[in-house]
Amino acid sequence: MRERFLSQETPTSPAMPILDAPCFTPQKRSPNPLCRDIPSICHSGWRCDMKEPMRFCLRTITPIHVGCDDVYEPMAFVINEEERKLISFDPFAFLKTLSDHDKRTFAEICKKGTAASILEIYAFMSKHRSYVDGDAVDVCPGLVEHYQKTLKISPRDVRTVQQELNKFTISRTAFTPNDNRPYIPGSSIKGALRTAYLNHCQQMKSIPAQRGAKAKDLELTLLDGGSFDTDPFRMLKVSDFSPVGKVKKAIIYAVNRKKKPTERQARGPYQILEVIEPGALFVGWLTVGKPEKGARIDTPLSFDSLASSANSFFKEEATREDRQLSLIGSQTTNVKAEGTTILVRLGRHSGAECVTIDGHRNIRIMLGGRDARFDKAATTLWLTANSGNPATNAHLKPFGWAVLEPLSETLTEEIAALEKVYFPRERTRRTARDASADSVEQRTRPEVPQIDMPSAPEWVVVVWKNACLNWSPGDKKLTASFENRKAFCEGKGLVPEVYHNKLFEKRKSVYATVEVEKIGNAFKIVKIEAES
Repeated sequence: MRERFLSQETPTSPAMPILDAPCFTPQKRSPNPLCRDIPSICHSGWRCDMKEPMRFCLRTITPIHVGCDDVYEPMAFVINEEERKLISFDPFAFLKTLSDHDKRTFAEICKKGTAASILEIYAFMSKHRSYVDGDAVDVCPGLVEHYQKTLKISPRDVRTVQQELNKFTISRTAFTPNDNRPYIPGSSIKGALRTAYLNHCQQMKSIPAQRGAKAKDLELTLLDGGSFDTDPFRMLKVSDFSPVGKVKKAIIYAVNRKKKPTERQARGPYQILEVIEPGALFVGWLTVGKPEKGARIDTPLSFDSLASSANSFFKEEATREDRQLSLIGSQTTNVKAEGTTILVRLGRHSGAECVTIDGHRNIRIMLGGRDARFDKAATTLWLTANSGNPATNAHLKPFGWAVLEPLSETLTEEIAALEKVYFPRERTRRTARDASADSVEQRTRPEVPQIDMPSAPEWVVVVWKNACLNWSPGDKKLTASFENRKAFCEGKGLVPEVYHNKLFEKRKSVYATVEVEKIGNAFKIVKIEAES
């Protein structure tokens, strides 16, 4: 069905021909255990109805920050100045490690509730950081100096304290709550693809700019629409993209620089942001649905048209930005999209030009105390830096560049290898951390009567030879039966292709060697091998 779906001809209107683009061909589903690690429900909170999705890998090229309205709270992190690491942790777990005297001292600081008391909290955390064990994030050299300077401010200088604390806010990038790894919201990817496609439509139709015209009205005109029913992008479904392996993060400064070199720098204050570093991998799905009968969508989307419009638009913007970076003596990116890859730009500080439609731009230019003016292009760039006021532009980098790649067999193997390394290490690290916390808690806990508690469930891998497999199409659940025991998993991803016809099409039982994970009294299928 996947082959039929992707090979159907897509009707086009004369005004909007399909662009020349690399042809996307469906990849065969592989029995890769990675499938079970990608959630069917997005982190954003909406459920994707993806019956025939195409799997993609997103690879970051430059630092990316996707805002989530969350910051590192003063009571939940400490900076290791020697190792240049920010350690985020559970405040309640930290409190358990403190002696009774330290707990009383900390409570007295928290009772004050003043801006100056936050400095005391920072100092207290720094003094007791040897007790802290949590998730580590690299920090730039300038942030360590900034942290040390902040700790030295006199609590009596209330105004300075308030100003410096406002500057020391560290914004987090979007992350999964279960393991704190970053992820890429599907809405960010869909927004980038939509902007590129709208720019392609504008090139084809050349709609003149109208003063005071609303952006929403322009979109409706470009997409031959007038309502949700006629919007072709309602047929595009994009899942959240989940992290692969250990995704490197860093905390850096975002600084504002004028595009044209002048003696006076841009006045925009710096920001402290957590970013995803270049080279990180994420996996997810894109689906381009076929409009239902009577949908009144004149120009349906296709993978090829989305890829062509994105590469055309973002390549042009990348070339333009590289020229501007060269003018100010900064690093150029030379980003490329080759073969079947799709170039996109995501997250905060992607540049006003990359989120607007050429020919209809009306970008607000702040003039520092005077009324803002509007222009067709921004006059400044936001770039990553290792300090809030770098002496040179030589090491500044732009935000937001990434490429999407259809998930090939080579990529699948690379992803599986990264996951295979990450999860055992992470499990070992967390087990050691929990054991250390329990040990400290045991030492500091007052004597109480001992109560027998049930032990935590153990994770054990068991092999069931000649297990019976059955498929339930209603709830899309796979069941393995062996010696009056049963194990389960969701989806078809673990099933070898040799069983697909009999198990999924004919709905008959098959027998295979199954590896299951025992969690307490329950079993979960983790691997299936065909019987020889």
